[in-house]
Amino acid sequence: MRRHRCFYRTRCRRSDFEFSFEEQPDGSWRAYILSQPPYRGRCEDELETHRLTGGDGRRYVCFYPSPSSLSDMKAVAALWADTTMIYIETGVFTPSAVS
Repeated sequence: MRRHRCFYRTRCRRSDFEFSFEEQPDGSWRAYILSQPPYRGRCEDELETHRLTGGDGRRYVCFYPSPSSLSDMKAVAALWADTTMIYIETGVFTPSAVS
């Protein structure tokens, strides 16, 4: 299975995220979150933050259906990171708010 590690700087240019993009046995991709800014008192549960925890305890970006290409997974992770910054600042996780 293929892996690709990279950093993403948010569109607002205020934060960096680090991901490990990993191909799954079924050919789909996951974006494991290696580093991200703190939630600064916001709720951190999986539902609010759109993260899931794998069997190995690592957190990854929640998206369904799972992307079938690395480029699609990178786009999803970028949208998630930008939306996460809006959530940290406002308490609202709304992907459509990313311009």
